[in-house]
Amino acid sequence: MKTVSDDLFRLIKSLNKSEKGYFKKYAAKNEAGSKQNYILLFDAIDAMQEYDEELLKKKLKNESFVKQLPVYKVYLFNLILRSLAPNSVIIDAGTKMKEYIENSKILSSKALYREALKQLKKAKELARKFSNQIILLETLIAERNIISVMPDKNISEIRKQLYDEQAEALRMLGKNFEYSWLSDQMVICVEQKGDFTDAARGKEMDKIMQMPLISNDSMAEDLNMEFYRLHTKLFYHLGKNDLVNVKMLLEREIELLENNRHFIDHNPKNYSSALINYLLFSQITGYRKDVLSALTKLNALRKKLKNKVPLSLQLQISFHAANSEMLVYRNSADTRRGRNLVKRLESELPKYGNEIPPQLRISLLSNIASFLVMDRSFDSALKFNNRLTEESGLNFKSDVYLFGRLLNLVIHYGLDNFDLLEYNVENTYKFFREKNVLKKAESIILTHFKRLIKAEPKEHKELFKELHFNLNKLPADNNTQSLYSMFNFTVWAKAESAGITMFEETRKTQKPIN
Repeated sequence: MKTVSDDLFRLIKSLNKSEKGYFKKYAAKNEAGSKQNYILLFDAIDAMQEYDEELLKKKLKNESFVKQLPVYKVYLFNLILRSLAPNSVIIDAGTKMKEYIENSKILSSKALYREALKQLKKAKELARKFSNQIILLETLIAERNIISVMPDKNISEIRKQLYDEQAEALRMLGKNFEYSWLSDQMVICVEQKGDFTDAARGKEMDKIMQMPLISNDSMAEDLNMEFYRLHTKLFYHLGKNDLVNVKMLLEREIELLENNRHFIDHNPKNYSSALINYLLFSQITGYRKDVLSALTKLNALRKKLKNKVPLSLQLQISFHAANSEMLVYRNSADTRRGRNLVKRLESELPKYGNEIPPQLRISLLSNIASFLVMDRSFDSALKFNNRLTEESGLNFKSDVYLFGRLLNLVIHYGLDNFDLLEYNVENTYKFFREKNVLKKAESIILTHFKRLIKAEPKEHKELFKELHFNLNKLPADNNTQSLYSMFNFTVWAKAESAGITMFEETRKTQKPIN
């Protein structure tokens, strides 16, 4: 039986409020008589929490186009993409280069060859500055086409120079591809663990590291090659769980970007991502000074970009940074900074909530709810967790949705809502079982709650000791690690069995910070 695609649903759910509004204006302007059908279909899908094609057909049963629903879905998908293209252009270096090349084509078509060459000269300068060999080749081809119709007594020398430049650009492009392939192979080794035995994976990773392009610092001829080389080494150390070296390589990446500010000015997102990763790994490895340094740089970047780049990019950088900060404060039991950040986000989320990409918004809601549970602010945690489960679902961020269902039980236990807890435990267990998502960790946690609601309060500490013991026995598989990254149920069990808060338990086991 053919599976119904939810691609259109996922695309619509990824749009922020501005993008949805822009799409409707774009459809109304560009689709003549069919515009209302596309907007009706868009709104019907947008109203769904999970994609259900049969339910969609029932909703639209009175519309004639429902008989051609698959065709309309495909067209609507492409129409949304077309509406996003002009709405998402950022004037970065790549855009500027292409603009110069297009300008040269227009000028050439009017036989304004000298003016066209001036435009191509600007494109070449930018292409070399940003080590963009593909655009450089395109520029050189456009230049050759113009030169071939311009009379010049030195035509042989000019054509030979162009040939040499093209050959060099091709050589550099080929070398960049070699670097990118080595980087991709390392990522595959680290992330696709199921495709390798541990021994084979380690051997393949060592082999990549021994390649001259990676092992020899002087082989990288431009910044893109150096970034690929760093990325390869970074993933190697990540795969070996050598997190201190991961942090050091991120530090080197940040240093390279800061020494070449034009890369930051034209693509601040890469710089912010490097800072965010550096922030997280500095916290994990206990380098407190570097955590604070990364936060300072992120705040400076946010201020610098304010009103200078599209709001969507400002919000992505700002809320990605806030999400990472939330993780740092949660994992380091920094209640003062964590509470201040929650307070700030409580005022900013209602203002910008729909402008934040859905995946980021859901991750942020998850981390805030977890922090508040650890801080025993259960009323606030319930508010954020309810929003989390409303916005996620089995068809969109299912892991976070399932986690939210479990965290809901923790919150109601913290609020002493035992009547609600009994109903929710049964309902959650039934849901996990019916959807075939009841893994080992979830089964142990739900069984614990079943026993908890039937036990006397004086028996709770012993039950939590047993929960801690059972969770500690679990193998560290991907599912368990993913669940614990959102909320550490073993720390919760240990804290409850000792009659202390999760933050107190976290501080007891923290490594000394540098």
